[in-house]
Amino acid sequence: MTKTFLGGLAFGALALGLACSSTDNPVRYAQVRVVHASPDAPAVDAYAGSVSLAKGAGFKAATAFVPVPDGTTTFTFNAAGTRTTALTASADLKGGYAYTVLAVGRLASLQALIVPDDGAAPGQGNVKVRVVHAAPAAPAVDVYVTAPGASLATATPAVAGAAFKAYSPALEVPAAAYQIRITAAGSRTPVYDSGSVTLTAGSDLVLAAVQQDLGAAPVTLLALSRDPAHPAAEIPDNRALVRAIHASPDAPAVDVLVNGQTALNGVAYPQASTYLPVTSGTAAVQLNLAGTATQVIGASLPLSATQAYSVFAVNRVSGLQLLPVADDLTPPPAGKAKLRAIHLSPDAPNVDVWVGGAKVLTDVPFKAASPYLLVPAGATQVQIAVTGTTTVVLQGTPTLADGGIYTAAAIGTVSALPAAPLTLDLLRDK
Repeated sequence: MTKTFLGGLAFGALALGLACSSTDNPVRYAQVRVVHASPDAPAVDAYAGSVSLAKGAGFKAATAFVPVPDGTTTFTFNAAGTRTTALTASADLKGGYAYTVLAVGRLASLQALIVPDDGAAPGQGNVKVRVVHAAPAAPAVDVYVTAPGASLATATPAVAGAAFKAYSPALEVPAAAYQIRITAAGSRTPVYDSGSVTLTAGSDLVLAAVQQDLGAAPVTLLALSRDPAHPAAEIPDNRALVRAIHASPDAPAVDVLVNGQTALNGVAYPQASTYLPVTSGTAAVQLNLAGTATQVIGASLPLSATQAYSVFAVNRVSGLQLLPVADDLTPPPAGKAKLRAIHLSPDAPNVDVWVGGAKVLTDVPFKAASPYLLVPAGATQVQIAVTGTTTVVLQGTPTLADGGIYTAAAIGTVSALPAAPLTLDLLRDK
């Protein structure tokens, strides 16, 4: 998918001119915008001195530019709707300049990152871009801006070795379609991939990498423009996360191929792979007998960007199927874990599921997955009973980590395959 970001430079430059110059008076105003880039801080109200910049701005929110008198200015971020100050910072503002003020870091160590710009317009047919590292948990990174699909093997990073709070000088590139990829510094393996993004001539953008807890990437990009109607747009990672779980009790070991490329080798019952990043869109997933080109089963699966999926190989080998299930990797609240159940035993009847002594699911059939349930972290009793009875066929007391996300899978068979008895398999999703 190609994303397009329209240039707002002409409007922004006009606003700068109207606010900042006069035939009678020298320039006395700077232009200021604020960005909430702290992943765990609450919504904020923001001020530059007595000038209100934002009200109730949440994570990833950005404002349009606001004229602020030049000179030394104190920026204040308060918890929204209160006078409780979370952050203050001072800067010497220069008339005619534009300043992006980001609240960055975790709430416990909130900081202001102030990125100045001289306000110069990009050249004819060009796009002006500045890159900011605003993700506190991410290491130093290299940023590549290439033609879509270009190999990184011989590419030179547009920004190299940028640590948290670092920002690049203004870069000018011709208006065109680009692919933005972020790697750990010195690596050529992307941890973020924008897919194809069209940058429109005249655009003046700040691309801020902020924390992201979902999907294949630890960061997402906020594209900050001078368009007051659309000051920010998110450019999410263009990949999905996919893992494979061998849950067919009598199927041999398999290799997993995605779009013709071998992703996993020799996955045997009841193994589960780690998550793999896969370009979003329709993906061809197939299972081959391990070490061969003999396909056992294949399917085309639609994959959404930033979504995680578990693809289970289920049923007896004679009726083997691929069962894709969307995973919710959103972190639970502090002190909690997330747990879901999935019925993957081909000859077991419908079941009820009990967690911590309470019935949470009723009449779950083969191949059905429950929603994720919030449960207290720590030792948690899980019981699976034949529907409508108190006959427990499976039980366990796993210890669930604070913040952990899990899938409890009933796999194996009731009686037909002694080598694959009915088992409660706990998978760690995150």
